[in-house]
Amino acid sequence: MYCQDKKTGVVWVREYVEPEITDHNHYIGSVSKNLGVFFKSVSVGYMQDLRDYADRYNLMTLGEAGRATAYALLYKMMYALKKEMPTIDLMTITPADVVADDLPVKTIRDAVESGLLPEVDRWEGLGNTIL
Repeated sequence: MYCQDKKTGVVWVREYVEPEITDHNHYIGSVSKNLGVFFKSVSVGYMQDLRDYADRYNLMTLGEAGRATAYALLYKMMYALKKEMPTIDLMTITPADVVADDLPVKTIRDAVESGLLPEVDRWEGLGNTIL
């Protein structure tokens, strides 16, 4: 396997080591798969709010590396929710569960108010519900 340092241009060779698959790898894969389904099943208005939030977030972080997408911010928000409420199972959560359990991600505004997402310009108007 060839590696190159981007700054210095130094190149070196090392033997490729096959990574060991662990239970944590399977957990992350299951969560990612479920959050992908979750993302596709939110309401049109909620999806538009996520996209608007992502655009405003990107303007706020202009000049910094990377660009946030609606999906990446949903992922970030759900992991922040899991950190605040450890009993939530990200492998099985659905938008209906969010509404039934009155979780603070029913709207993007709720997520910002509860500190799961950082404040951006005009976040108060992002009030479309998840279903």
